[in-house]
Amino acid sequence: MQTISISELQHNLGLYLEKVKDGDEIIIEETGEAIARIMPFDEKSEEQILVSQGFMTLPKRDLPEDFWDEDAPEIPLKKIVEAIRSERDED
Repeated sequence: MQTISISELQHNLGLYLEKVKDGDEIIIEETGEAIARIMPFDEKSEEQILVSQGFMTLPKRDLPEDFWDEDAPEIPLKKIVEAIRSERDED
C-alpha cells in the first residue's frame, strides 16, 4: 500500500493505475488526511459491481453489536401498502 497526494496522482495517474492493476492499493491524501483509496477491482464482488454502477454505496461504519436485538417497529399494513404505492406511482 502506498500513500500519495492528489497532485502526485494527477501527474502520474498512468503509473499508479499500473500499480493498481498489479495488485497494489493506493491511498490518496489531501492536506495529510486520507480521502480516497484506489484498489484492484474484484470482479467476483457483487458489492463492488453495484457500487461501480451507482446502485449501491458501501457503509461508512459497522452496525453496533446490539443492532439486531431491537424489536422491529410495529407499522400497520395499510401504511406499508400506502408507502409502496406512493413510491411506485412517483415515476
